[in-house]
Amino acid sequence: MTESTQDIDKLSAEIVHRSREARFAGISPEVWTQRIESLISAHEQARNVAVTGLKPVDEAAGGSNGTLVFEGKWTSSTGEQETADLVLRFLPTRGLFHAYDVRAQFLIQKALGETPVPAAPQRWLDEQGEHLGVPGYVMDRVAGRSTPMTWMTSGLYVDATPTARRHMQRAFINILAQIHKVDWQALGMDFLLARAEGNSPIAKEVQRYWDSLEWSGDSEYKAALSPIKDWLTENVPMREELVLCHGDTNLGNYLFDGTDINAVLDWEMAFIGHPECDLAMFVVGNESLQSGVQRPEGTFSDAEFVSEYERASGTRIRDWPYYELFATYRSAVITLLARKHFHGDFLERFNQLACRSVEATLERGAALGITQS
Repeated sequence: MTESTQDIDKLSAEIVHRSREARFAGISPEVWTQRIESLISAHEQARNVAVTGLKPVDEAAGGSNGTLVFEGKWTSSTGEQETADLVLRFLPTRGLFHAYDVRAQFLIQKALGETPVPAAPQRWLDEQGEHLGVPGYVMDRVAGRSTPMTWMTSGLYVDATPTARRHMQRAFINILAQIHKVDWQALGMDFLLARAEGNSPIAKEVQRYWDSLEWSGDSEYKAALSPIKDWLTENVPMREELVLCHGDTNLGNYLFDGTDINAVLDWEMAFIGHPECDLAMFVVGNESLQSGVQRPEGTFSDAEFVSEYERASGTRIRDWPYYELFATYRSAVITLLARKHFHGDFLERFNQLACRSVEATLERGAALGITQS
């Protein structure tokens, strides 16, 4: 492992660690235990409820919401003894975005239970925080392992053989194709069209990220990114077909059992868009977080990745430069928003990543003829 790769690993781990600290705001495990026991008691009409083994999730996923894993035991209303490995997701105390909708996350995953897309079975929603103190929901914990955020530098993927890596990538691509084939209207996911104002679903998503940037009070890069935002809004490729997009296509958000995927995690960034949105976010995310990293043997090039998706989905990828810019813009705003959670020497280091993300956005914009005012 090179020194550069070690640095990337440390940066990735520190981002996740510090982001999670911002989510919990010092609430003790004892308090969370009491809150979860209250939730289970109310929803299951249960008695003798006990929550044990409460801890933050081990996986790299779950940095933007609060996430805790635990074992729940209770006696049901019929006298049956119930035991389950469970996961709590809750509204973060200091979140990344200006708005979170835990109800939407719960309903998306619940609806996906009727599809081939693997998602954790959902248990209980506390939309108003009556029991949890904050809005949240509980779901079953699915067995499996995830990669680190920087999945090409260490962990599950790097430890696999080249052949296994290709199988893992194809599993990921096949899952993306399945997500994009979901009949989101029939499953009642129209609420995703109300995430922001705009004259098309993609324009709404462009605006949603801008709304978060304005909410953050971080005005340093707004003037530079404003022409990008305007161009993206005015030049959305017109498509009849709209698909459910996962929105956060880092490989760390996919739970592996060997080379198969058991569950797709982290749906808070899901939206209605076009398949290219997810593909470009994967490619751009790798550029941002793993720039300069040598791809492990067996890893698809970007062109191979897109080609494999076209094979799996039967869909031809179009208007790629637009979606690359859209993804780069999203990535830049995310890194700018994340800065408010960091301080001191780490903030200085993280600022380098934020600056690179903004510069990459401006460079892609310039290549498309977007000029700064």
